[in-house]
Amino acid sequence: MNFFEHQDMARRQTGRLVFLFSLAVGGIVVALYFASRIVLRYGLTTSTGPKIYSWWDPVDFAVIAAVGLLFILLTSGAKTLSLRSGGGTVAEMLGGRLVHHDTSNPAERRLLNIVEEMAIASGVAMPKVYVLENEEGINAFAAGYSPNDAAITVTRGALDEFNRDELQGVIAHEFSHILNGDMRLNVRLIGILFGIFVIGIVGHIAARLGGGARGSRRGVPAIAVAGLLLMLIGYIGTFVGRLIQSAVCRQREFLADSSAVQFTRNPAGISGALKKIGGFAKGSRMTSPKAQQASHLFFSQGSKLSLFTGLLATHPPLTERIRRIDPSFDGTLLEDGGRPAKRGVSDAPDPLRMGLGEAGTVAADPGEIVPAIGAPTADHLAMGAALLETIPKALRLTLSTPPGAVSAVYALLLDPDPDMREQQIRTLSRMESPETIEGVLGLHGWIAQLDPRARLPLADLAMPSLRELPFEARELFLDRVEELVKADAKVTLFEFLVQWVIRFRLGIGERPKAKIAFRSLDPLLKDLAVVLAAVARAGNPGDSEAARRAFDLGGASILDPARVTLPFVKEEAGFENVGKAFDRLIQSTYEVRKNVIEACAHTALADRTVTVEEADILRVVSASLDCPLPPFIG
Repeated sequence: MNFFEHQDMARRQTGRLVFLFSLAVGGIVVALYFASRIVLRYGLTTSTGPKIYSWWDPVDFAVIAAVGLLFILLTSGAKTLSLRSGGGTVAEMLGGRLVHHDTSNPAERRLLNIVEEMAIASGVAMPKVYVLENEEGINAFAAGYSPNDAAITVTRGALDEFNRDELQGVIAHEFSHILNGDMRLNVRLIGILFGIFVIGIVGHIAARLGGGARGSRRGVPAIAVAGLLLMLIGYIGTFVGRLIQSAVCRQREFLADSSAVQFTRNPAGISGALKKIGGFAKGSRMTSPKAQQASHLFFSQGSKLSLFTGLLATHPPLTERIRRIDPSFDGTLLEDGGRPAKRGVSDAPDPLRMGLGEAGTVAADPGEIVPAIGAPTADHLAMGAALLETIPKALRLTLSTPPGAVSAVYALLLDPDPDMREQQIRTLSRMESPETIEGVLGLHGWIAQLDPRARLPLADLAMPSLRELPFEARELFLDRVEELVKADAKVTLFEFLVQWVIRFRLGIGERPKAKIAFRSLDPLLKDLAVVLAAVARAGNPGDSEAARRAFDLGGASILDPARVTLPFVKEEAGFENVGKAFDRLIQSTYEVRKNVIEACAHTALADRTVTVEEADILRVVSASLDCPLPPFIG
């Protein structure tokens, strides 16, 4: 399946999840009603003996159904809201510790380096990275509602036991969940099922209360009986919840394994990780009491399975996963952790091999763009590693704190012209402290020497630290970025792209949710024209005729010229309208978004080559439509 088919499947799975949840809630409501009748008939006594209640009372059923339904929906809703801030919330719920870029731990540095390479290679913002210090089992997971708020978490056992290839294979597996929409579905599943699981918790509390008050003969048995019945219903609810988790998640693990092999071109990495889990004494078991809620997120089964619970496993058997990757697998589950497997990607990729041509372009076919979305390969990973190597380590270290990330973005936006740059610094000095200005000027020299293709990814690498800013501070930061961009009385394409990426990645502004409001391009033709005109001018600066030809070619690639004629938007319309167009296009179906990106690709690659500017705007267009595009390969 391609990226767009994965997104459609994720949406269908969400509908399936809601249907299964509705059935489970309906069954629990009925069970609660009959549990209440049992309590009333056999748990309550009067001075003359038990009081008899009928088994069916429509009024009582309506009341209990309303109360039970409200309880489940409120607890599920509260849990869902608590997870809205992103994958970091899930990681912290399980005891995760945020890994900062200035860590001196070699294993954590290796982990960050792998995640950074894959973020650049896949076209997404750098996720936050967490470690579960108290988990000695080997496991990992990705969580979040979108790539912009994703977090990748690994256990201490995984850090200690995996070599680089195995860890890279596991992280590639988790990136697949980020790219294919699985992650959003999995986090929703935690919230939706919580209301079912919590009934058992209430039952335990009620049973303890009833058991602790046995000295009284009246009324107390009702509490104990109610508690036991709620526990029973809770166990049934847990069974149903596990069944839903299993139904939704098992096949996706095979898909993620396959994507990891494609990403790294190193099947020995992920198969070695699975073999090591199978032979490791602690396996992939999680000890956190909250791990059951998130069992479907993990790379491998988080709990020990019996014959019965194995039927409800959220993951396929290890041996089956290994054989799909390595058909020659002989059943040996323990691999020497000290011996690295053969790498599919060089430890030291050569940036020059990926270099631009003499004219600053890369040969590219517009038909290759859409299939590449959400499907990074080992060549993209090598490109990501190469670009990461071109960024000085001291500059990457600066990104590890919010103030350093803020200064780096400011430095990224400074104009090459000394006079213009001086005007920008004067504007910035009115808004920021002297220490910040000094930091910006210190970083400018490094950033000015960067490979042009590494400049936009640098903004993405700054995202984890920028997300640590309070929301009000983020808004203030974006306002200052806007003032800095306007300081030289002109807005360049690169300035617009950086400004938009920051706004989009940090979730600032009035951008609508990615809900489906448009199922065809017809009501979005004006927005399409605005975006295509911006792409056309980016690839043909100062040549309006060439830009117009590229614009027409892009429109004709998806529209019938005899039926629809797109107006070539005037340059004076500015980038502000491009942002507004993005806000409307994100509300379309993935099929519509695919057509938009297809048209942009034909516009940018009208001459069968792509410049850095064209590559940057294509990646931003794709990212703005939640369709991450890997870097172009020379």
